[in-house]
Amino acid sequence: MRRSLAVSLVLLCALLGVPPHAQAAAHEVTYDRYSLIVDGERLVLQSAEFHYFRLPSSELWRDVLEKLRSAGFNAISVYFSWAYHSPSPGVYDFTGVRDVDRLLRTAQQAGLYVIARPGPYINAETTGGGLPAWVKTVPGRARSSEAGYQAAYREWLHRINPIIARHQVTAGGPVILYNAENEYQVNTDAAYM
Repeated sequence: MRRSLAVSLVLLCALLGVPPHAQAAAHEVTYDRYSLIVDGERLVLQSAEFHYFRLPSSELWRDVLEKLRSAGFNAISVYFSWAYHSPSPGVYDFTGVRDVDRLLRTAQQAGLYVIARPGPYINAETTGGGLPAWVKTVPGRARSSEAGYQAAYREWLHRINPIIARHQVTAGGPVILYNAENEYQVNTDAAYM
């Protein structure tokens, strides 16, 4: 009886167009000095890197993610490249091969947790560390708390963070961790961090 109700609920959600991540149950995430704890169970993440911006077809995402899951990984670490989504100031594209919602849904469907890494600086051996070329025209030093750069990167985070937030484990999605910035060095702008 319980199983048939669950199947009926999934079918009803599919008919109504409710996205798969909205069907999933929310989870409680805590941690201690040993590991993450999801719903009271210890979780050790075995994560692979996945750079969606290097794969020219979103149709291939699921295949790659399922192969990672089959290889024993239970998570992917995903950089979100600001440059890939913002060709000019104030212009953002999250469609087609840039559809981050789809990527996160696909990761969940493949049974993978996601470590979200939106930067703003990602390195990832990308030109400019994933910062858009137009950032060079913004007043102030990149990766600092100077006003011009701060306004630019905050706009990026204002665009990407709501997408990521919709997919948090605590909301029934796959995003379990969030990593701000990347490879930030010592003796730099502490206020920025």
